[in-house]
Amino acid sequence: MNGYTRIRRVKVFVARVYIHWSVLLVAGGLLALSIRTPLLALITIGCYLGIIFVHEAGHAFFAQRLGYRPFAIYLGFVHGRCDYEEPYSVKHEAIVAWGGVAAQLALAIPLIVLAQTTSVASVPGLGPVFGFLGYINLVVALFNLTPVPPLDGARVWALLPILWSERARKPKPRRKFGKR
Repeated sequence: MNGYTRIRRVKVFVARVYIHWSVLLVAGGLLALSIRTPLLALITIGCYLGIIFVHEAGHAFFAQRLGYRPFAIYLGFVHGRCDYEEPYSVKHEAIVAWGGVAAQLALAIPLIVLAQTTSVASVPGLGPVFGFLGYINLVVALFNLTPVPPLDGARVWALLPILWSERARKPKPRRKFGKR
């Protein structure tokens, strides 16, 4: 893809990882603006990219669990993309789409609970970690469920009617009457 550079020796669930030049430009700009607190800027940039990375890694994980090979993960300035083998069904496509949100929630919810129940978020340098990977990550995950292309919400909600129809088709267990 145009503008993306492969991060050598980095693979996630056999998928190669690529980063767009705009991410590096913005990271450099933020570091320049935060010359007095470069460590805090690096933590914030890492957390921001972490949200996109975790989301795309979730897609790659779910794709691989369903038997589809993930090829590449692309990290862009405000979005990412996971390329994987074409799913055989709408159900599998919806499950893989849920993978990104599931990965985000698996990271965000424990961090939010930890931040609310302990004082660990007040440790210097950890505030942005809990802010970005916890609260902002949760908001991004919920926003991504909006049923509008190109967001995952355009595909994830197709899973509910599929599961409902599969549930309705299952034979109900027969009740046995008589002595035990």
